[in-house]
Amino acid sequence: MSIASYSYPRKILFGSGASLNLSGELPSGAKVLVVAGTTVAKSPSGRKVLETIAPATCTVYTGVPPEPPLETVDELLAIGRKYMVNTVVAVGGGSVIDAAKAAAALIPVEGRTADYFFGRLHLQRKGLFFAALPTTAGTGAEITNNAVLTDRESRIKQSLRHPSMVADAAVVDPDLTLSCPRELTAFSGLDAFVQAFESFTSPRASALTRALAAEAVRKIFHSLEEAWKEPENIRARTEMAEASMLSGMAFSQTGLGAVHGLAHPVGSLLGVPHGLACAILMRPVLEFNLPVCSEQYADLADRTFIGSDARSFLRAAGDLAEKLEVPENLRSFALHRSDFEFIIKNCRSASMKQNPREMTDRDVEAILEKML
Repeated sequence: MSIASYSYPRKILFGSGASLNLSGELPSGAKVLVVAGTTVAKSPSGRKVLETIAPATCTVYTGVPPEPPLETVDELLAIGRKYMVNTVVAVGGGSVIDAAKAAAALIPVEGRTADYFFGRLHLQRKGLFFAALPTTAGTGAEITNNAVLTDRESRIKQSLRHPSMVADAAVVDPDLTLSCPRELTAFSGLDAFVQAFESFTSPRASALTRALAAEAVRKIFHSLEEAWKEPENIRARTEMAEASMLSGMAFSQTGLGAVHGLAHPVGSLLGVPHGLACAILMRPVLEFNLPVCSEQYADLADRTFIGSDARSFLRAAGDLAEKLEVPENLRSFALHRSDFEFIIKNCRSASMKQNPREMTDRDVEAILEKML
């Protein structure tokens, strides 16, 4: 029997108003670099968070772009090293959290972000104290031990990863998601949905991770559309925030699958937002994996009260994407057959290796043909 090992943030705080307790989790004498999303920094709930740690704050950095580039992390490294910060706090979506997480790991060491991204240097020890406060219900970045970054020159998108990069404190406050734009609510929610079902079907799944993933799937099925239609609905926002957290707790232990394996090169090459890329690729990958995942899909359908067989799960997933106005293909992003070589070459990530059914280059090409 194999031994299961689970790694999570030292402290997870969840619930409405949890972010107002952040200052009590920071180290004594903290010199803080706050990395915040532009929208949340201007929102009432975001300002309250910043006020709770303002006396200890060294500086606030806003403006992390989607699919954070290496240069952005380098800017954070320069600020952190200049002011000798000992704590990094991220208040934002997945891109903000990933950039801040990478900065917390790299500020105390030598070199630039690219040195670690391309493997010229390797992390050997724990970085700075890191706290993550998500403002979207989707990526699970507050739970994971990796930061997804992009090299603009090569258009390679991959993870900087180390066991010590797990947050010291993950503070999941549904109030912070109230300012999340409607479109982002849909895309990040579907990202969490994909993460949950890919974790459930992962070869590395266990009873614990399946329980977490199935509950995330159930909550998303029954609350995402409501949160999308009614952004101020705190009940739906709370359900989605918890679902995202549970999804992160599941996939951070099991890895993901082919949807994410394909979404990274598709996103970096065509400029497709990550959550949307996952939402578009979800349906063809579900169909591809059906021959080996029919029992797991049927189990998910039963656990989430949407049916009793695999097809009912696939139909419900497709219906949810359609209700949230997700396009069926990548036509609007100008996918061309000449792009296939780059996508196929750069999809062989850890996520693709955990897909429950082996996906050959020809299989990838067939899926991409459906996206034209």
